[in-house]
Amino acid sequence: MKDEDGISPYKLKQMATETGTVIRRTKGFYYLRAQSKQTVECKVKGLLFKDSRFDNQIAVGDRVIYKKSATEDIGLIIGIEPRKSFLSRTRIGHESEQVIAANIDYLLIIASTRHPAFRFNLINRMLVAASVGQITPVLVITKTDLIAKQEIEPLIAPFRDLDLDIFYSSTTKPERDERLFDLLGNGVSVLSGQSGAGKSSLLNKYFTSLSIKIGDVSNKTHRGSHTTTYTIMHQISEKGFVIDTPGIREFGLWKVTQENLCEYYPLIQKYNQHCKHRNCRHVHEPQCAVKDAVAAKDIHPVLYDGYVSIFNSLSTR
Repeated sequence: MKDEDGISPYKLKQMATETGTVIRRTKGFYYLRAQSKQTVECKVKGLLFKDSRFDNQIAVGDRVIYKKSATEDIGLIIGIEPRKSFLSRTRIGHESEQVIAANIDYLLIIASTRHPAFRFNLINRMLVAASVGQITPVLVITKTDLIAKQEIEPLIAPFRDLDLDIFYSSTTKPERDERLFDLLGNGVSVLSGQSGAGKSSLLNKYFTSLSIKIGDVSNKTHRGSHTTTYTIMHQISEKGFVIDTPGIREFGLWKVTQENLCEYYPLIQKYNQHCKHRNCRHVHEPQCAVKDAVAAKDIHPVLYDGYVSIFNSLSTR
């Protein structure tokens, strides 16, 4: 008798159990980096994730348990290990969590100065997502050669007071930043940003052996094309892995509400205890220490405007 996977319970029991890391996901199939460092193609066992809240149950970076016999070409994922961190979002109109990547050390937020335009609100949302998923965020400003040097400061000024490393990349200068190179080579990093912002170009610049395809930015819409059509993990050193993701145009926040949003803004939390009202949300309330800090320029107004924009987009619970 065979189960829904076409494998008899007896045969499944005889298969060796192994662990691996998901490096790529396509429709119905997962590609794992096994402990032997070989790539193993797998599918998921039957109803393993029935009634899961996730839009995609297994993400790149997940460590999974699988079975595979020596005579079979495809393995069978039978379990997933707990995640230490994750990057997730919800798509507009979808009440489910889409986990983009798991078990990550750094989120590299890739933002171009132009083509496509620099989007403060998108960066704010990804900073919140990093906090939710317990990832260290890093901001990388690309295409710095497209604007005057004095125009760069207003872009990064809202983030100066955050615990945030900021790096710069020019399309005309081949030199790499050794600090960023070392960071990428000593951990698991996921790159996220708009299509055309330069994620793939940045990886090619720092790791020439990858040779990732690069797309053009439309002159009409100033949006990039999705040259990276699926999430994939590349090994770039003995201890370094980078996860390249498709470009994003929207970033809905999962499990973030008006009530808990300020928990993911450390700078706002710093002033939170000084507000007159204990449940102050720092938007409409009078005698708000956060709004006073904005007026005193202790909190950058663009950062605060981003908070308010996200607040107004969220549900109350």
